Amino acid sequence: MKKLLMVSLMVFLTSITYAQDDSGGTSPESGELLIEITTSPFSRDGNIYSSNTTLLNFGQFRARYFLNEALVPRLGIWFSIDDNKDGMTTPDATVTISQYMFTPGMEYHFINENGFTSYAALDVIITGRSVKQLSETDSDISGALPGSGFTPTQPNQSFSFENRGFFGIGAMGAVGADFHFTSRFYMGAEIGFYFVTGKSSDVEIDGTLYQEGIKFFESGVKTSNSFRIGFKLL
Repeated sequence: MKKLLMVSLMVFLTSITYAQDDSGGTSPESGELLIEITTSPFSRDGNIYSSNTTLLNFGQFRARYFLNEALVPRLGIWFSIDDNKDGMTTPDATVTISQYMFTPGMEYHFINENGFTSYAALDVIITGRSVKQLSETDSDISGALPGSGFTPTQPNQSFSFENRGFFGIGAMGAVGADFHFTSRFYMGAEIGFYFVTGKSSDVEIDGTLYQEGIKFFESGVKTSNSFRIGFKLL
């Protein structure tokens, strides 16, 4: 299935490349501000996201500003707040998971004509997650979800990364292409490679340190921004 989706992505890129010869779209100009939503049929990249298997997974809100036809600074934002995660709480406990990602970056456009643009991009990645459980009858825990079978008397008990808070910073290099059907609307595709390094959160129980955070490193192909739909705001 993934091979089929990758082939579909290549066909899409090829089709918008040839579309510049026939459709005569409208290329973006200096001073224009574009807003877009990125999405993908693939699962989210690595462990720094919540896993998702829907047909189109939301990637980011992203703003792009054309300084000129070649240089385009951009900023991507993704965030999520989840209370009372299914299967992890009891009626007297509240679990809160807050996640975010900011990706300021810059695009360099090689082609910008007849509505077609192609570019290379470099982003900085700033990402984190906060996890805590507040309970009326049990311990308050911050830094990780306790999970089933958790006992505070075992200080060496490990927590999976998916259930633990963290802070990370990294970078991503990507290539992409757009076709601007009108002066207001465009679609595009992007794929890249990223790395993130950081440290997981300390785990505290009732305000007392239970387990220190550990350093991590993660890298891979960035697929969550595979498809992009956008419009000109200004």
